[in-house]
Amino acid sequence: MRLLPLLLFLSSCWAAAAQAPLPALLQAYARTSAVTGREAAASQFIERLFKAGTLRHDRLGNLVLVLGSGSPRRLLVAPLDEPGYVVSQIQANGYLRVAPVGGGAAGPLFHQFLEGHDVRIGTASGPRNAISGVPSSHYDNLRATPERTLPPFSWQAAYLDVGAGSAAAVAQQGIHLLDPVTLEKKPALVAQQWVAAPAMREKAAAVALATAAQALLAAPPAGTTVIAWTTLDLLNGKGFEAVANQYGPFNEVYRFDRNLEAEAPGTGQFLADQEFTSLPGQTLAQPTRPARKPVLPNAQLANAHTYLLGLPARYAHTPVEAVAVADVQPLIRAWLAAAGAPATTAATVPSPPTLPNLPAPASTPAAQLLAGLVGQYGVSTAEAPVREFIARQLPSWAKPTTDQAGNLTLSFGQGKKHLVFVAHMDEVGFVVDSIRPDGRLVLSMKGGAFPWLWEAQPALLHRPGQAALPAVFEPRPQYLSAAKRLAAGSLTVFAGFASAQQARVAGIEPGRTTVTMPKALRPLGPNRAAARGLDDRVGCAALLLSLRQLNPARLPCRVTYVWSTGEEIGLLGSAFAAQSLRDADVVYPIDTFVSSDAPQESPAFGNCPLGQGAVIRVVESINFARRDLVQHVHTLADRQHIAIQEGMTVGGTDGLEFMNYGIPSVPLSWPGRYSHSPVEVLDYRDIASLVRLLGALQTEAPATKSARPPRL
Repeated sequence: MRLLPLLLFLSSCWAAAAQAPLPALLQAYARTSAVTGREAAASQFIERLFKAGTLRHDRLGNLVLVLGSGSPRRLLVAPLDEPGYVVSQIQANGYLRVAPVGGGAAGPLFHQFLEGHDVRIGTASGPRNAISGVPSSHYDNLRATPERTLPPFSWQAAYLDVGAGSAAAVAQQGIHLLDPVTLEKKPALVAQQWVAAPAMREKAAAVALATAAQALLAAPPAGTTVIAWTTLDLLNGKGFEAVANQYGPFNEVYRFDRNLEAEAPGTGQFLADQEFTSLPGQTLAQPTRPARKPVLPNAQLANAHTYLLGLPARYAHTPVEAVAVADVQPLIRAWLAAAGAPATTAATVPSPPTLPNLPAPASTPAAQLLAGLVGQYGVSTAEAPVREFIARQLPSWAKPTTDQAGNLTLSFGQGKKHLVFVAHMDEVGFVVDSIRPDGRLVLSMKGGAFPWLWEAQPALLHRPGQAALPAVFEPRPQYLSAAKRLAAGSLTVFAGFASAQQARVAGIEPGRTTVTMPKALRPLGPNRAAARGLDDRVGCAALLLSLRQLNPARLPCRVTYVWSTGEEIGLLGSAFAAQSLRDADVVYPIDTFVSSDAPQESPAFGNCPLGQGAVIRVVESINFARRDLVQHVHTLADRQHIAIQEGMTVGGTDGLEFMNYGIPSVPLSWPGRYSHSPVEVLDYRDIASLVRLLGALQTEAPATKSARPPRL
């Protein structure tokens, strides 16, 4: 039997040259989706790393490169596929249901990591945006069985929202039954050392094999080397079998096994089965789980010796499965050695190809402004980036001020009547509570949300005055055997620090460093969009958009706009602002209407559908708006043909603090789905309605204090 001669590390020059582009290539490939049986995007990516026509295709979608001739005959194989879902039902209301396809889903939380997150649907005409819906955290105390008490989320409970109101609207997006579904890929490069993304081990193995293949093309070794990236590995293994039948027989097979695991990722090691234990070199790690020898079902492999290769990873089988760049490099060298390449063979990491873009936000002023606002991060008490962005959007005549609470305030107009409009700048998120000795960060939440929605997802660390650091929210320690939806204990973050001292040197400050996850405004169909933090960036945008339509010199009343701080943690900014605005006649808080317009919710509360106009929050947990003021809003809306709704919902608004001084509050809203989750959803038609309503209220204000009726 021929033993695989493990190559020693190549020169430090090679390592330095390869390490710079390797993370970029790994991240780019990690963005591809390749549900088993639908691996085209991954296949096209790998193919584009080579000159056109270099790789062969077979009828199952395998990619194959054949080098040399004669003996020995070797087969090097890495899989293309990953675990995923397909669209299993398109409902009359426009929602989609899903079902898993193939294997690879490990542990009771695997499907829970889908809930409340961005999703990609692979249609015949290209990728489409979707989100996996989640019940609103605002309603949890009203539910007979609160979400936080339930067992782990299952795929049978999943509903995909594509921004459609009917099955016909789904079809207009080119979405059909059995289209493949995965999480939207958001790979994180942590500390320039770790690439974290779903199915990252198999992604890294395919990249390592492609890098080795480039070097072997330049200097083919003796004998025949067949290099293959195979399909259907998680479904029936027929991709591998087809390659073996077509190109065999083989003397040796070197096959990547995604099931090999080890305890020490990040130490410059790849994994291999027991056949490697007697081989020289320091790049081999012992698997902690016995290798599963594949069944070799045909005569082409009858005399072949099979070697299984693997990669260690942090958080295996999660959306933040993290592979160390230092471990991928020895795997590249192992592939080269498997093919019999000389020890002097140099491998240059290829440049990643350009990927097709998902649909971008609409080009309308509202969508562009909202995309900019969503792109700012501002956990409660850390709203400065949001405030600075808003200040840059104000018209040239505006003279805003910033008060001691961090509120941005703008007053304009003239007259005895004084109207105040308030929208909050902060978003739900986390703050670093403490730093553990091993450098991991312990978090506490700011605001209310379901913490499991952040578990095992990409993270960003926001340090005052510095750039954000990529990181990952860690899964709970026993995530492969969890029995509950809610984890015990606090969420933690891994940012690549090896000690508390390293974290402090990097600028991590308990109590000041806030933590969020990456976000962007993603269009859903023709009229809707999703993002984390739409509560209350939509309100902030509505105020800004209304200013573009106003001439302050012609207003019959005084108006004050307040973009407030700390709403999610106790109305802190509005409490401060209200003290200096006691002469206001009415306050109109502009905030989300927590709508039950979703299949996970009961219509008994918050039943205001998206797309039917702005909402007057007549009844909420802490306010019941005055009847005459509600009627005034309706009268204005009717007069100007503005679509509005009214309803009751849970939660409260910044208006509560103004009521302390006898100022009535009439909350105005946009109906939003999935509040306080990473996938809040809006309808642009509701924003347009809200902006028009704000203008009408200022041009036709209610009666002055002296004439208004007693408070009811």
